[in-house]
Amino acid sequence: MKKILKRYNESFFVEVNQSKDKVIEFVSQEKNKKRDIFGFLSSSPLDYSEVTVSGEKICIEVLPKMLNPYRGMGEIHMSVQSGSSSSETIIEGEIIPYNSLYFFLICMVIGLLVLWTPLVLVMSSGIHTFIMLAFGWTIFPLVLYLMPIWNRIRLREYKEFFIAALMKS
Repeated sequence: MKKILKRYNESFFVEVNQSKDKVIEFVSQEKNKKRDIFGFLSSSPLDYSEVTVSGEKICIEVLPKMLNPYRGMGEIHMSVQSGSSSSETIIEGEIIPYNSLYFFLICMVIGLLVLWTPLVLVMSSGIHTFIMLAFGWTIFPLVLYLMPIWNRIRLREYKEFFIAALMKS
């Protein structure tokens, strides 16, 4: 299944005018900052509690939040490398616009459609029944197809905010 969804992934390459150590230090500092009880009400689109730093790898697992349900869902993997000069960093990364919840959703929708179809056909077999089944078998897979595309767009915006924060530091 992951091989099929691999085509939704998007690679990126960014140069930051900060040293590699400064970039990793900034992300670690932001992650370790003490957040207050009402921190979820902040206007910042970035949530550093979702960031994981391990060596030269930065991984951000983005999930929808209560106050921002249209935020996108997926992961952003970044590899931080030194650039040609000591004050330059190269960030290579990949946006993965799905996670295990998406796989679970695919299984649920397919299971629902497979169980729903014979049940509907047993109850009624008129033209309206076939139209309703065709509608269901068209719309649900179409929504599943479009979800990673929409998530990729939202994660691209999140990545741009993250890179902008790195450049400002």
